[in-house]
Amino acid sequence: MKRLNLLVVFLVLSLLLNGFFLGGYWIARLKATKISNSKQRISEIARLLDLTPEQKKKFLTLKKRAIGIRRPYLEQMARLRSQFWKKVVNNPDAKEDLEKIIHEMAVKREEYQRKIAGIICEFLQILDQKQKKKFLEISRKNRMLKALISG
Repeated sequence: MKRLNLLVVFLVLSLLLNGFFLGGYWIARLKATKISNSKQRISEIARLLDLTPEQKKKFLTLKKRAIGIRRPYLEQMARLRSQFWKKVVNNPDAKEDLEKIIHEMAVKREEYQRKIAGIICEFLQILDQKQKKKFLEISRKNRMLKALISG
C-alpha cells in the first residue's frame, strides 16, 4: 500500500512538473511572437509611409517613449481597478471612496492621452505632406496608432 501511495505521489509530481514546463514554453513562445510582431509592425509602418532612415530612427525613439508611458499607465490602472473592486466588495456603501478612485482613473487616463497625443504630434512634425496624409489614413483604421503606442 505504501508503494502504491508513493507511486501516485511521484506520478502527480511528474504531471505537475510537465505542466509547468509546458506552460513556461508556451509563455516564452507568446513573448517571442509578440516581439516579432512588433518588429514586423515597425517595418510595415516604415514601408507604408516610406520613411527615410532618419525618420525611422525618430519613429523608433518615439515608440520607445510611448511604451515608457503606456506600461506605467497600465500598471496604475490595474492597481486602481483592483482598489475599486476591493471597495465594492468590502464596503459597497463607500460611494465617496469609489468616486475618488473613479476620479483618479479619469485623471490618469487624461494624462496618458495628453502624453501620447504629444508623441503623435511630434511624429507628424517629421513627416512630409504625403506621409502625413498616409499616416492619417492608416490611423483611421487604427493600425498606426496601435503600433505607435503598443508595447
